[in-house]
Amino acid sequence: MDSFLQYVTKNTYNKYGSFENLIFVVPSVRSGTYLKKYIAQLINTPIFSPTIISIENFIQEVSQLRKTPNTELVFRLYNIYLKSDIKEKDDFFSFNRWCQTLLADFDELDRYLIDTHSLFDYLTALTKIKEWGKTNNLTTLITDYVKFTKSFKYLYDTLTDDLLKTKDSYQGLRYKEAVKNIKLYINQTETKSHIFVGFNALNSAEEFVIQKILKESNSEIYWDIDEYFLKDSLHDARYFIHKHKKNWSYLTDKPLNGISNHYLSKKRFEITGIPKNISQAKFIGSLLSKIHLKKDSNQPIALVLADETLLPAVLNSIPLEVTEINITMGYPLSDTTVSNFFSILIDFHISASNDSWYFKDILRLLSNPISITLLDSNEALTSMLIEKILKNNYSYLSAEELHGLIKHDSSFFNGLFPLKKLNSKEFINLSVAIVSYLKSYYTQANQLIESESLQLFHKLFNQLSQYTTKLDYLKDLKPLKAVLVELISLEKLNFQGSATDGLQIMGMLESRTLGFETVIISSINEGILPAGKSNNSFIPYDVKKEYHMPTFKDKDAVYTYHFYRLLQRAKNIYLTYNTEHDVLEGGEKSRFITQLMTDSNLTGSVIHQIAVQDTPSNLYSEKQIDKTPMLLKQIKQICSSGFSPTSLTNYIKNPYGFYKQHILKIKDLQQVEETIAHNTFGTIIHDTLEDLYTPYIGKTLNKTLITSLKKRVEVIVRHNFSKSYSDKNIEKGQNLIVLKVINKYIQSALDFEIQEVEKKQIKVLALEQELKIELDIPDLDFPVFLKGKLDRIDEVDGQLRIIDYKTGQVTSSELEISTFEELTLDDKKTKAFQLLCYALLYCNKNSIQFVNAGILPIKNLNKGILYFAKKSTAKPISKNNSITEQLLQDFQSQLKHLILEITNPNIPFKETLV
Repeated sequence: MDSFLQYVTKNTYNKYGSFENLIFVVPSVRSGTYLKKYIAQLINTPIFSPTIISIENFIQEVSQLRKTPNTELVFRLYNIYLKSDIKEKDDFFSFNRWCQTLLADFDELDRYLIDTHSLFDYLTALTKIKEWGKTNNLTTLITDYVKFTKSFKYLYDTLTDDLLKTKDSYQGLRYKEAVKNIKLYINQTETKSHIFVGFNALNSAEEFVIQKILKESNSEIYWDIDEYFLKDSLHDARYFIHKHKKNWSYLTDKPLNGISNHYLSKKRFEITGIPKNISQAKFIGSLLSKIHLKKDSNQPIALVLADETLLPAVLNSIPLEVTEINITMGYPLSDTTVSNFFSILIDFHISASNDSWYFKDILRLLSNPISITLLDSNEALTSMLIEKILKNNYSYLSAEELHGLIKHDSSFFNGLFPLKKLNSKEFINLSVAIVSYLKSYYTQANQLIESESLQLFHKLFNQLSQYTTKLDYLKDLKPLKAVLVELISLEKLNFQGSATDGLQIMGMLESRTLGFETVIISSINEGILPAGKSNNSFIPYDVKKEYHMPTFKDKDAVYTYHFYRLLQRAKNIYLTYNTEHDVLEGGEKSRFITQLMTDSNLTGSVIHQIAVQDTPSNLYSEKQIDKTPMLLKQIKQICSSGFSPTSLTNYIKNPYGFYKQHILKIKDLQQVEETIAHNTFGTIIHDTLEDLYTPYIGKTLNKTLITSLKKRVEVIVRHNFSKSYSDKNIEKGQNLIVLKVINKYIQSALDFEIQEVEKKQIKVLALEQELKIELDIPDLDFPVFLKGKLDRIDEVDGQLRIIDYKTGQVTSSELEISTFEELTLDDKKTKAFQLLCYALLYCNKNSIQFVNAGILPIKNLNKGILYFAKKSTAKPISKNNSITEQLLQDFQSQLKHLILEITNPNIPFKETLV
């Protein structure tokens, strides 16, 4: 079966006998490449090649205007905007946000040959009518918007005149001028015949130009559509071609050239729903492997990405056996690591607040691979900086402070963290120096994508340098970023490959006029294919309808045609869509899929399936670590150094967590505490109470003494805050609030102490006392120790008491037990377990017969001290707060049982699922 372009080639050769006097006008450069291939296959002798030109280049030639870069257009329009009579003008950064939409509107108005003065007057009047009657007096906002719409006419006329003076243009202006120049062009090419190939949706200017040439010269046009669609009056694929046939006088008595009849030939459709984009990319990779095993190697495959953002994932999923690849759409520069770095860099310098940077912005820059390449030539500078920022809890750092952290003098370090704010020119100079260094580095490393990206960035920064020299409003980084983002979005990395053989990866528009036996189309979802109701325009839908401009309905018809045109001659068609409804990645499956599945003419040809990843029936298995000889050796080392009450309660809560934390020594990832963490909060309170009471160890407390301590609280809290957290983050924000809260808690604790000493005689015996004892466990042939730090030991009316400070929530029920088995079986009794450990440590070390132990809940002092209690099982239930020698012996039995379990080689560390 011949492709459409092969048909056109043979038909024109048979009709004209040669190609030298022909001008082929095609939808795209890619179409022209295939046309040249088919001409070469048809003619075996040397010939004069025909002119093959894309429609855009053809219009440019007819218009005799130069193509002006979009960025240049923005600058020219902004200069015009500044001279307008709008009183309150936007700065360039704000202007850039809406001017792209306005330029797109200007472009569309010209391509459809709209009477702009009439439309702008209509738009202004419509704006006034919409607001009429809503309020007696128009608000300033409404008045300003009316003035804004009024300015469109001035901006359009002035920009058009300004461009035409220098023979510059945007696309729409070239189309408009081509209409004016078409008579001259026809006279200049009267010996040539034009062949228009594969067009569908034409704007008004294109329609006028093509019809004029068809009428006044020996020319013709070929349409690429199947008879099946033309006969279906409801099918959108025929929408534009049917309209041309109906409205063009040239076609009134002529048949449509190029109409085929292949759509109902034998085909196989495989439609697959797949969750999410990455899964689609992986599925396409596996699909290519299967096709590669079966296909004729001479037949190219089309992989059409309806959602072009899928390209990076698809490239990473292509199997190794697929060696011939050609990528038409190019790789977006914005998706490269180099682009990501410069985006982070300019954001970093814009984000500086009061000559300092937020720590997350600093870490983001330091963690970037390119920053590491620039700074870590001789030492791990970035990791050292990150470690110091995390260790010292720096939330904000100035350039001077960053330089002070690490004595390092290099141009790149000074450039990334300058001592004064950079202007645009300085930023560009820094960026050029970085590009020059990286080009050499990546070339040596043979990293081709990065090297090519740097070439493009070198060009972009040279462009920006010229702009900043001429334009005062680009001196600051914020407007410079707007221009840089715009320039990056327009650039793509070009891949080398065979334009006509192997796997052809392209977007939907690149597929125009091309034919393939095997076609894969991805992301066939509503909102992507077709694109849906998007109207990024200042011209409302009803105004577009009134002036016969294209709306979203026309755009839907465009993509309907492209989709079905691809299927006409194909034999093996693979379609994928995203089953997950996602606003960012498209909605439900496209109506195109529903149409295929319900078409009675395709019955038996369409297979629909949902791809489901193979997953094990048991999604989560309980983690378990067996005790190897090496692991038992480490457990013995812990026994020798001593178990702390906290480590034992960790085992009670989760043996697997004990294994990770106390045997593997895995710590939580260190992070900057933007606001003080709970454990740091508790440390500051413990240290403050220790500092306050230490001078009075061995002394009896009284109201006067405690009252004098209250005067020292603020100074001591501030000192401990700086020691445990950071001295840089106290004077503002949430940390200042936390500082005041800690002051309040300590003051409340001292007030509570005053109430106690007024009723009881209290003597402080020790603070933060570290104790360690050996446990008698005859079943083990190695020593086992228990160790711990007791917050406070005091004597109350002659009775010894152990106090543990807690800043978290505590209830009395957590400190009460009925049986000792509860201590190791119920993780809610861990606080009671800890108090008994402290009592055992102190009584064993000091030969004490009995003691009381309790918790002082710092955040809820109205509860008073909550004491450990042993509840009787007999009724009525009674509680006993005394920790006697017998009670400690019973506790030791339970403690020994726990340690024997930890050291037992046959009992693994199992994860406890909460």
